[in-house]
Amino acid sequence: MIVRSTSAVRRGAAALLAIVLGLSAGALGCKSPGASSDAGAAAMSPVPAPAGLIAEAFLPTPDATWAKARALIGGSAALLPSSAGALAASLLGLPITVASEIDGGVPVLGAAVEAAEGARPRAALGIHVKDGGRFIDQLTRGEGARFRAKPDAATAIALLEPLQGASPVALGVLGNYLLVAETPGDLISLGPYVARTMPQAQVPKEDLAVEIPRAALEGPVLKAARSAWDKARGPDGAPRATAVPLGPMIESALAMLGDLERARLTLVLDENAHLRVAGTPKTGGGPASKASADLAVGDVKPLLDLPADSLVGILVRDRAATRAENVPRLVDALAGLVEGDLPPAERERLGAAIRAASDARGDWFAGGLRFDGAGPTAFVRAAVGDRAKLEASIQDLLGTAELPPIKAALQREGLRVSAGKAALPLLDGDVRRVRFERTAGASEPAGAGGAPARKGPQGAGPQGGKGGPAAQGASLPPSSIELLYLVRDDGLFASVGNDPGAGLRSVVAALQGERLGEVPSMKTALAPLGSDIAFALVIEPLRFVASRLGQPGAGDTAPVVIAAGAAPESAGSPAAFWARADVAAAAIRELARLGGAF
Repeated sequence: MIVRSTSAVRRGAAALLAIVLGLSAGALGCKSPGASSDAGAAAMSPVPAPAGLIAEAFLPTPDATWAKARALIGGSAALLPSSAGALAASLLGLPITVASEIDGGVPVLGAAVEAAEGARPRAALGIHVKDGGRFIDQLTRGEGARFRAKPDAATAIALLEPLQGASPVALGVLGNYLLVAETPGDLISLGPYVARTMPQAQVPKEDLAVEIPRAALEGPVLKAARSAWDKARGPDGAPRATAVPLGPMIESALAMLGDLERARLTLVLDENAHLRVAGTPKTGGGPASKASADLAVGDVKPLLDLPADSLVGILVRDRAATRAENVPRLVDALAGLVEGDLPPAERERLGAAIRAASDARGDWFAGGLRFDGAGPTAFVRAAVGDRAKLEASIQDLLGTAELPPIKAALQREGLRVSAGKAALPLLDGDVRRVRFERTAGASEPAGAGGAPARKGPQGAGPQGGKGGPAAQGASLPPSSIELLYLVRDDGLFASVGNDPGAGLRSVVAALQGERLGEVPSMKTALAPLGSDIAFALVIEPLRFVASRLGQPGAGDTAPVVIAAGAAPESAGSPAAFWARADVAAAAIRELARLGGAF
């Protein structure tokens, strides 16, 4: 008998199995202890790691982890098999009668190796069964036989070939392990390592753990990361406009990635889902060691000081020395957007303005995003080191928009930038306005972008508040966008979007008024981050989606937190990078529902 699920449930089960077993997009492998096979000790002795090993993974308690996953997903996940064995049997096309032979209390193991140029990693998975011989008999003997066993002389793997049709994957049995791979060749080359060597390793405590060695990090992993970054760059190697702000950060991250000794990824499931990544730098003072020592870290307070109605919040910390190192890269990236590059004099002026602003600001900035009935508004607060110098450098930076090569580049894009003072009642300080206007550019017919800006309440920006396009049913983008900013001793404040005036007021008032740290769900979600944070992002996905659908304030609270930093050096161990993602159960359930997995 075979468990026959609906196609939607089967797709959902397959996706969940990929997550829980770590087999997504080419799979990563695993180490784990398990019961010894009933084959002879010599036949099941450990074998060397396969060439090109890039990852090993553990799923220590398949049944318990699958039960946690079903509880987190909720809803239609209740229709899926209740045990990991029954789930595996269903997805692998095995008779449901063999599900009881799959041992859900012994770790699932797997390994992945580098493949040929451009191909996915090759991987194999090992699922422990209670008795390998009995398992083979149940599949190959009697009236209900579905497979024939074909021994491989070199490895002693019993390859399971379907009597009718084709199997979606290659299957085999070695000792007390059911081996699964994409092809028989992968099964033969990786299966012995999975079934004979990995059971000797120590079991991790997490629900899922993946180990990535140095060779993989400096080889295929780095290569894949560089390839992804290259796709975000223009044909001449310069970043596209949307990627320019991230350019220096990504280049630094790539240098650090290739200088890691090892990395470890873990997943823990309880009331929520917790993903962790840790990387240990190589010895020798390379880019990763230097970055871990120089990384600016601190607590989450600037994020908690954002306005209470923030649906998205971000915190970034960096040191003055790091910012100074990144100035030439940022100049190169911006210059790459100008046709024919920037002449030396203009390049120097741009670099001087960026360098001065970098020197004058402090070591962190925090930003947020909120929605009202008319659209989104973003706001930022940044630490200030030298107020007068920062004010002057911002003016110098805005002045570079008038440099002939940069002005010509803006005109080709149909854009015009202007700046001046703005009157914003009930707000202390010198508020400045920067306006980005769409004009009739070279790639746009005359008059297409030259419509006058939509007017709203004073300080509210081009789209206004209730009179904005969302409220009127308009679908055209605004012809102009305004950014308002204010520099004070207690910070640089800025806002842009649907209502920058209200956004600027709220980010200033949050220091003494309603702030994110007073929202219970956000405070609870951010509290575990500690004091070693270099980057943090928090988002309320359900409320965010509701706002995008025109229902601001609706949606359950279900924070998702992503953060990164560096653990300090201790007891002779080098500092280590870490990253984490914590996802609320309600967000997981809604993601599954919206994704149509069930």
